[in-house]
Amino acid sequence: MQSKNSFDIKSLVKEMIDEIQEGKLADENRKLPSEQKLMTYYGVSRYTLRQALAQLGDMGVIYQAQGIGSFIRPERHEKVLNLQNNIGITEEMARPGRTIKTIEASRRIVNVTAADFLPKNSTLSPDVQLIEVNRLRTLDDKPYLAEKSYFLQSIIQEIPEEYLYDSVFNYFEQDKNIKIGFIDKVISSEALSEPGASFFELPIGAPTLVVRDDTFLSSGKLLAFSKICYDYRKAELFMFKKTY
Repeated sequence: MQSKNSFDIKSLVKEMIDEIQEGKLADENRKLPSEQKLMTYYGVSRYTLRQALAQLGDMGVIYQAQGIGSFIRPERHEKVLNLQNNIGITEEMARPGRTIKTIEASRRIVNVTAADFLPKNSTLSPDVQLIEVNRLRTLDDKPYLAEKSYFLQSIIQEIPEEYLYDSVFNYFEQDKNIKIGFIDKVISSEALSEPGASFFELPIGAPTLVVRDDTFLSSGKLLAFSKICYDYRKAELFMFKKTY
């Protein structure tokens, strides 16, 4: 294994996911190299590596067998979305041979009173300014999700257009003043409305799988909230539970 430049924890997690998905990191038994080899390969400390491995374990990417080593979990169905990931949907679905693409996007500034929905137990003042983002996204050129998100403009002054068509999550990652702490997710089913109905080629009122995300900074302050509607015929969501 040829050594690489040093990574911080977040970038190391992303790099390891990329290499796991490309089949570069594990052996024929799905076992990862030893900690010492991984530390040398990525140019990181033991602490950074163990934090990254712990995150990969929490995301369901790997599991650690005490006294034996770390192993890649068996592959899930190709269209399954991991709700426990700490990366964006673009990165989560960008497995080899998979392409998620934004085909339509728009943004505008609105007050809280104009938002279509708010976080549960919201304490936002009516005059708070939000950046509303609407996106329609395909997976392998087939309709996959319709997204509406709101970002507090006091924290996110603007979102460049190129990131609307790529990964908004990556835009956050590049801002050193924005440290995402945690994301609350709520899953529900709702009756489909526009523009999702036309996009999915389903009648208005058909069921849709909905994931509500409330994203908070490490300080506990609300950063953004979103509502993502999936085509129920195609979307599968994944979570796992540790029993130890």
